Amino acid sequence: MNGWLVFGVLVLYVVLLFACAFLGERKNSWLSPRGRMWLFSLTLGVYCTSWTYYGAVGAAVRDGMSFLPIYLGPLLFLGLWRDIWQRLVQIRNRQSITSIADFIAARYGKSPKLAALVTICAVIWILPYIALQLRAVALSVDVLMSDQASSGVTSNGVLVLTGLLAGLAMLFGTRHLTSSEQHNGLMLAVALESMVKLIALLAVAIFAVMHIESPHPISEELSQRFSRLHADGLPAGFWTQTLLASLAMICLPRQFHVGVVECRDVTYVRGARRWFAIYLFLTVLAIVPIALWALNMPISVLPNPDTAVLMLPLLKGESGLALLAFLGGFSAATGMLLVATVTLSIMLSNELILPLLWRFRLVQHDGAQFEKVMRIVRRLCMLSVMLLGFMAYRLFAESTQLSAIGLLAFAGVAQFSPALIGGLYWRGGSKAGVIAGLCAGFMLWAYTLLFPALVSTLHGHLSMGVQTALLNWQHHGLFGLNLLRPQALLGLQVNDSLTHGVIWSLGANIGSFIWVSRRFRPTVSEQMQAAPFLQPDELDLSDSQFSDEIPLSEDVISGAVARQTFTVGDLAALAERISGASVTQKAFAKFASSLREPLNLQMRADSRWWQFTEQLLAGAIGAASARTLLTTALRDNGLGLAQVAGLLDQASQWQRFNQQLLLTMMDHLTHGVSVVDSQMCLVAWNRRYLELFNYPSGLVYVGCPVADLIRYNAERGECGEGSVESHIQKRLNWLRAGNAHVFERVRANGQVIEMRGQPITGGGFVTTFADITQFRQTEAVLEGRVLERTEQLELALYEQKIARIQADKANISKSRFVAAASHDLLQPMHAARLFSGVLEQSDLNELDRQTLQQLDRALHGAESILSALLEIARLDSDMLQPNITAIDLSALLTDLEGQFAPIAMQRGLKLHVHPTRLWVSSDPQWLRRMIQNLVSNALRYSASGRVVVGVLGHSQSGFLRLGVWDTGPGIDIAQQKQIFHEFQRGKSVSPWGEQGLGLGLAIVERMAKRLGHPLHLYSTLGKGSCFMLTLPIAQPVQQRSAPTFVGSGVLQGLRVLCVDNDVAILDAMQTLLTRWGCEVWTATQPNQAIELAKQAQQQAKPIQVWLVDQHLDAYCEGLDLIRMYAQDSKSALITADSDPDLPERTHAQGAVLLKKPLKPAALRAFLMSIKVT
Repeated sequence: MNGWLVFGVLVLYVVLLFACAFLGERKNSWLSPRGRMWLFSLTLGVYCTSWTYYGAVGAAVRDGMSFLPIYLGPLLFLGLWRDIWQRLVQIRNRQSITSIADFIAARYGKSPKLAALVTICAVIWILPYIALQLRAVALSVDVLMSDQASSGVTSNGVLVLTGLLAGLAMLFGTRHLTSSEQHNGLMLAVALESMVKLIALLAVAIFAVMHIESPHPISEELSQRFSRLHADGLPAGFWTQTLLASLAMICLPRQFHVGVVECRDVTYVRGARRWFAIYLFLTVLAIVPIALWALNMPISVLPNPDTAVLMLPLLKGESGLALLAFLGGFSAATGMLLVATVTLSIMLSNELILPLLWRFRLVQHDGAQFEKVMRIVRRLCMLSVMLLGFMAYRLFAESTQLSAIGLLAFAGVAQFSPALIGGLYWRGGSKAGVIAGLCAGFMLWAYTLLFPALVSTLHGHLSMGVQTALLNWQHHGLFGLNLLRPQALLGLQVNDSLTHGVIWSLGANIGSFIWVSRRFRPTVSEQMQAAPFLQPDELDLSDSQFSDEIPLSEDVISGAVARQTFTVGDLAALAERISGASVTQKAFAKFASSLREPLNLQMRADSRWWQFTEQLLAGAIGAASARTLLTTALRDNGLGLAQVAGLLDQASQWQRFNQQLLLTMMDHLTHGVSVVDSQMCLVAWNRRYLELFNYPSGLVYVGCPVADLIRYNAERGECGEGSVESHIQKRLNWLRAGNAHVFERVRANGQVIEMRGQPITGGGFVTTFADITQFRQTEAVLEGRVLERTEQLELALYEQKIARIQADKANISKSRFVAAASHDLLQPMHAARLFSGVLEQSDLNELDRQTLQQLDRALHGAESILSALLEIARLDSDMLQPNITAIDLSALLTDLEGQFAPIAMQRGLKLHVHPTRLWVSSDPQWLRRMIQNLVSNALRYSASGRVVVGVLGHSQSGFLRLGVWDTGPGIDIAQQKQIFHEFQRGKSVSPWGEQGLGLGLAIVERMAKRLGHPLHLYSTLGKGSCFMLTLPIAQPVQQRSAPTFVGSGVLQGLRVLCVDNDVAILDAMQTLLTRWGCEVWTATQPNQAIELAKQAQQQAKPIQVWLVDQHLDAYCEGLDLIRMYAQDSKSALITADSDPDLPERTHAQGAVLLKKPLKPAALRAFLMSIKVT
């Protein structure tokens, strides 16, 4: 692409940014509050830099899902850490915070040293990130101008770009030095860039969807990628990168500036959470198709995946789209560069340069040119930041992966999180702890992350000796100590070097912060300054009616100086040098209005005006610098000896007033209070203390030895048994040891006194005395009532237990009765079934055949009801035990599809059964029965649509979910529990006229519970239902081949002996078997059967098959007859007995178990299998 064209487009775009910033500065009130909220949401898009624009696609191509944490982290922050964001904005608005360094310094006592340390660390950690943006711009220019000799001018072009951006930042970043560093024009330009880069990325993504060169559809490509991800697991360091990205939302200086400093209203946070989340989601959505296109490109065509966003339109000849993509990447880089430059320059000027100028008196804070000096310093800082960024770009120019540079910066700024988050919630954090934590975190970050990156970057640019020494250090540790390897420090082996570095740096930071803070507690000034940070919802001191009684500085003298020496006009003049005359006049007038006083510049400045002035100055130069400036003003004012004496006298009055106020408050307490100093002398008490112990006049006084009071109480018997001196020594030892204690004393008159003692810092003890007599009496009454209620409860529980036992017995009796009754009813049903089978093979006219069909349907219905009742009774009485084996789920589902497909086709429904290669562990018959019932119900109630059966998914825990979905009328939520009860059906009617029994789901629920397969129902009225079974996954086993069956003609001449004590069943069996060509003998008694078998043996026609009922008479069972006389023949036990041990006993005798009522087809299949063998 023509270089002049690219240069011209860039110049026009930069001019557009200048115009946009100028418009935002001149007309900053034309947006509505809702529009400002949207604009604020767009400015948050500065988070999406060239790393996310170019590097995310490259990361997706190289490592699959490794690009996702950079977006998942902010989404988690928006969803889970809203409270932190809102608290930061509230504190910023009330404390006039200008930067993250100002915030941390202000929280921990407005320490200039801490602010300087945070600033230095921020500059070091952000410089690689600035280099990343310049690297991305250079990379994009190289790609656009690849057909020209652009490599030689890229560096010069980047330098020119650096100068242009520095000029834009200097022009619009220093126009105002107040209002807590909010820049309307610059933020409008950043919002425009956020919109441009999103539109460009979405345009390239849509183009990628249209030109993905893959033999498979996009959905199939995604499915394959996700399947591979499921097999390989998440990339190394996935959750570490997610954590860093989440912390970056508040720890990146530029993100803190945009998300906190530039947030004018805390209500913007709520809307921004939604709109910025949509912004991130659209960005992720756009990356996927571009990455899919890049994955299908050979390396010769796309050597660097980071350039896929530009290479796609270039390879397709779309120059216009390529220019739009280039502008999107340029916006992503320059947006970050502008905000980062402004933010770092604010921190450098406010926290480093200006305090040094004041300290060495190189500039006067009350000089007329002070505001001009501040602008010059700020602009020089901006230029310096950009030049340092350019130098870092030259250093990291050989780095091929953009994401590696970004993660290095993220891991650095994450070191701010302990001080930042801890400062919002932990009162015990101290300045010393923050400094120790930052130093420890910085050193370990530099050793474990920065050092290996520099060794890799500088490889080939150093002498062989230095290069060898650095490589030995990296791979073998400092001084050759293996435990000091940067990427395996102290032997900690982590697959991901980033995770290793974060664990050490952030862990050392947090540990040092906590340990040092506990060792060196916060000072008084730190504790006072922490209050508005820990409780941001409370009013500021300047809004309190008592603010005049609270001195500004850290001691009383400075507060007195403020009240005696300076006027409001003096403070206004001081503020005008920094904030400007117009802004200062408006601010002072507004504050006077809030005090309901006229603005009088000649009025003496009390502590309220000093606090207000400090807050106003903090908005322009930072809290630490404002404190330094005011302290210098006080010192420069100069005080004589007489004035200092007068101030000390005022301090003494102040102390006496506070002491009197404290004593008044103590006298109004309902508890007795006594305070003892380190010398074990009484120094304070209240009226209630004297009332409780009834001390004589003159015994209690200031400085009274507490031993005298203990002796007085011991002599009156108030301390219990023992000598008086032993009581005195014991209690004095408690007080000197400084151990907190709580105990109660019962006095002779029955009064109960609770005593709580707490040590005082620096020695001494404070003890409270409470009369809890009424409380103990009430407690005794309550204990009696609790004992009474406990006895009643135990009686009720016992009665409930007896009732439950009786109910269980009744339930067992009911189940046994239903089983016995069902067995007796199945006997005639069995005979009727056999006779029906005989009639089916007779020559009948059409009317008789219809009658026979109706009879068969009636028998089938009765048989279904009896079988279901019998099955439910067996399940309830634990008579049935599942036989757990490995089941081929695919074979089972295929068999069920063949069974139900004709029914679905007949009704115009679509039956989709999705096969699976998984095996499950269950009872084959029970599982088949459960799925049959669910599919039958789905087909019964679905008037149209489809029924789907398949596996929803399986987890690594060894379970899968098998579901049956239908498009029926759905089930009301009020009925979803009732339908699993016996004879309970939903309100819906089958469109096919079928009438269910209301027993199918009851059987499914009981079987699922017995098998331990959780059953869940999901249903929506008017849309359909889904029944979901959770099954354990099993290992496949080798399947046995199925036997081969032949036609029915082989039954001719088969000799069969039928034994049953029911004559009707014997007649039916004989008629049916005779029609099939068998020779049949029948017997009602065991002896008769034995005699018939002997006769057939004598006639040389031995019995080939025994068909025997289990219950023959009181002395002989069917299995006994088979064991003794049918061992040389094939045999089948035909019974309705539900004994769970019967199948195993039958198999042990070599017989086959056939259940009544027996269908002719089942009997025929058994006989044919025997004939074949």
